[in-house]
Amino acid sequence: DGGGASPGPAASNVDPTDAISAMLAAQFDAATQAVEQSTAAQGRGKRGVRTDAPTFAAAEGEGGDTQTESLDMRYRKVLYTEASSALCEADMASEMEAIIREDWSSASLLTRLIPLFRPKLRTDELREQRDKLMAIAKVPLGEVPMHERILYSCYRALTGESTCPPRFGPHWELIGFQGDDPATDLRGAGMLSLLQVMHFSSKRPQLLQEIYRTSRRDGADFPFMVVSINMTQLTLGALRAGVLTKACNRNKQVYDTVHTFYEACYLHMFEDWKSNHCTIVDFDRVKKDVARLSLQKPADLFKRLEGWSPAGALQLEQGAGFADLG
Repeated sequence: DGGGASPGPAASNVDPTDAISAMLAAQFDAATQAVEQSTAAQGRGKRGVRTDAPTFAAAEGEGGDTQTESLDMRYRKVLYTEASSALCEADMASEMEAIIREDWSSASLLTRLIPLFRPKLRTDELREQRDKLMAIAKVPLGEVPMHERILYSCYRALTGESTCPPRFGPHWELIGFQGDDPATDLRGAGMLSLLQVMHFSSKRPQLLQEIYRTSRRDGADFPFMVVSINMTQLTLGALRAGVLTKACNRNKQVYDTVHTFYEACYLHMFEDWKSNHCTIVDFDRVKKDVARLSLQKPADLFKRLEGWSPAGALQLEQGAGFADLG
């Protein structure tokens, strides 16, 4: 879901999983090479990159002249609830016109042929929430204070750094983007990709940190944000296919249900990756398995997430790392 070079909705006569397999493998190869090169790049001067980025604490200070007010706003911490509200309340008229609400290409023959058998969200509120999530997935990362606050907060939470990173530079490879500008990769699922990371960090910080730490481990490494974007895309596919409708109706909530399903998909990928000692060359198989389960056995993924135990997970100090996302 999205524009640019990122994979978009598959044509009706193409298997959505197979259609992007080659592209995903290429993405991971490119990301791995970029990460290996980033250390050397850190020591060289970067054109147009700020080296005096302020800390979050400095940005939150009171006072200052009006010329720096807008800049400081971009470096203020933001919690998931505030970020979600801001994105949902923004003007997304053009994005709403472009969303694809339903896709029954992966459903049973009966469901494809007879609309009566297709699951439906029960209330206008649920349908509105669905539409807003799909629209957020089409909102590109822009030069908007809230967008940058969300981006910087995700970076700080994952890395544990207290200093805001420059907007452009090879440091973004540390959290699994493929180049100097996260906006390029985020075309695949827009601001929804970052919002889901924030929800993950607010609900299951220990699990998220385990996944991130594994993504940085030699031999078993993978680009965290590239994988995360793909999990967001799988989640959107499941939402369009109606497999999350029952859970949304039961929970009377689309936002939290969809974000939780994203986390369940990432957990399955993570456990498969770790238990089978996977490397980048295994990603195609792992991703296909998650895609299959997301459409055929969503309840199993939810149950697996509910049963995950933080035993052995690294304990976070209060007020540090993921706790900053609230």
